Amino acid sequence: MSSLVATKTPFPAGSDVTDVDDGDSTVTAGSFWPVINLKDLRLAARITGGVTTSRLMHVTTEAVGHVIEQLEEWQINQQGLGYEALKNVPAVEINGESVKVYRYRRAVYSIARALVIEGYRDVDTTPKGDKDAAALDLQREDLWRDARWGIADIQRKPRVYAELC
Repeated sequence: MSSLVATKTPFPAGSDVTDVDDGDSTVTAGSFWPVINLKDLRLAARITGGVTTSRLMHVTTEAVGHVIEQLEEWQINQQGLGYEALKNVPAVEINGESVKVYRYRRAVYSIARALVIEGYRDVDTTPKGDKDAAALDLQREDLWRDARWGIADIQRKPRVYAELC
């Protein structure tokens, strides 16, 4: 008996490129919050060039606005303790970056992708279209959950996952 094991050669992260050039487009929300780079968002959230830079800017601005509003009271408390930026709030570092900064980005990226899915869903009336819509709904729900968890984790609050009917 013989077997074959096929392995895929991993490419270095430097070879990751998006299929669209967003230039140096960013979304900023003051000095406390990290800058969101659209190129990084597009890569991390697997948002294709079918979404224009202006549309991505729109959903990312909404995502940042949503996240910082959810964290507004927490931010005020942190600034009262003398922390001028999220990256300065005491936290574990992973790969040289504050886990709070990572979770902020994850929350923003998740909401931005969820908004893209909500806005760009093309569903026809065929059974395949219904199946695709159901898959997108599940993905969208998971993205909103990930955002909620990121926001809770930044504040060191318990993750809550409940669906009210």
